Amino acid sequence: MGIFDRVILTVYTIMLSFLSLGVVGISLRLIPLDWVWTSISVLYGRLEASLVGAVFFLVSIRLLLAGIRLRKRERNTIVHHNEMGDVHISISAVENLVEKVSRHVKGVRDVKVSALHTKEGLKVSIKAAVSPDTNIPTVTDEMQKKVFDNIKNTVGIELADMKILVENISNDFKAKHRVV
Repeated sequence: MGIFDRVILTVYTIMLSFLSLGVVGISLRLIPLDWVWTSISVLYGRLEASLVGAVFFLVSIRLLLAGIRLRKRERNTIVHHNEMGDVHISISAVENLVEKVSRHVKGVRDVKVSALHTKEGLKVSIKAAVSPDTNIPTVTDEMQKKVFDNIKNTVGIELADMKILVENISNDFKAKHRVV
């Protein structure tokens, strides 16, 4: 859930809290029923009141959809079942592991990783930039072996598929800019 959705949720929760307090006040007879009928009669036929209601309805729908999207992201995990419970490993954690392992292979300059967990198993796609003085088949073979071994040892599953695309052969180092 993004920052915008969190702000909306905070405002929405505060407004619902006041509404809940009003209902509690009415049910405990702390708020006279005449005030409630007077307030409702003032709202009757007002365009502003319908706009506020429509905004609350749209916010409700947005928050509901944000919650559904969050659950879909949770599905995109690797699940290990054991006697003490379930362990979920996010795909982004696997991508970070693959990126770290790939960057430590000699001759690899830059790496971009994407992973996908399907019915067949875990599929990893690596886009790499290598230095010009390296043997690409040797570097990619070493990268595949290290990634395969680290995924098996760390995550506990074997890869169903791994693709490596050498996008660039470059000896350029990304210069770190210093703030003066």
